[in-house]
Amino acid sequence: MITRLRAALAAVLLLTATGCAREVAHSVKAGTYRNAPVILISIDTLRADHLPAWGYRAGSTPNLDRLARQSVLFRNAYSHCPLTLPSHVSVISGLLPPRHGVRDNIGFRFESRDRNTLPEVLRRNGYRAGAAVSSYVLRGETGLRALFDDYDDDIEFRPGSVLAELERPGAETAAIAERWVDENRTRPFFYFLHIYEPHAPYNAPAPFRWSAPTAYDAEIAYADSIVGGFLDHLRERGLFDRAIIIVIGDHGEGLGDHGESTHGLLLYREALHVPLIVKLPHDDGGGTTVGSPV
Repeated sequence: MITRLRAALAAVLLLTATGCAREVAHSVKAGTYRNAPVILISIDTLRADHLPAWGYRAGSTPNLDRLARQSVLFRNAYSHCPLTLPSHVSVISGLLPPRHGVRDNIGFRFESRDRNTLPEVLRRNGYRAGAAVSSYVLRGETGLRALFDDYDDDIEFRPGSVLAELERPGAETAAIAERWVDENRTRPFFYFLHIYEPHAPYNAPAPFRWSAPTAYDAEIAYADSIVGGFLDHLRERGLFDRAIIIVIGDHGEGLGDHGESTHGLLLYREALHVPLIVKLPHDDGGGTTVGSPV
């Protein structure tokens, strides 16, 4: 990899990998992308092998395909836990669940003191940090709100509901993200955008449902359109080219491959293999593929 690519990826890998970051950390040069916007987009429950960029022929994700061509694509990225809250805490903290202490979506709280999480490190270096999430299990009371200057988790709680199914439509969350970015675009910022499509139940709008081979693929296509709209907004505001943009899945989905229809119990590849796309400023390293596990 080119030197600037290795420098930027070292910082990213510290958040997304255990061990792999050490291989490139020695080449980090401070200030390579000074004050670049840093944007983390999480598409919940997204299997890597259901994306065309990973060789899936039945799906349609034109926006992610376009981004992948401009980015570094990690073919073998794996989640540390097939559950939304523990996985996201690992991404933000760089720690395994036994280290950060969040082992399930319910009954655990992340205590960030002295953890050096991504938003906290950036805030100490002059960044403003914001987030908007689409799932109730990522509500601020889990300890996540304390990491950010602004944390939008306005998701209605309905008594008797399954907590994992309490969600806000991704398009609404992306609109909140766009407004925040517009308000903070003149200063260094970090933003975490989380959308819950394609988490079950699979209820994509009709145009996507009609053209996709499965209901899960329809949700992925819908998520792709939401992310595409947000990326277009960044382009219109002149932010896309100079930003570091990371797109991930927090975990995959069973889809019956080994008897599990969704996720959370089994640790097969379909539940852990996730996409990881890293776009660097000015498309540095665009088109690069990394095969090493991260």
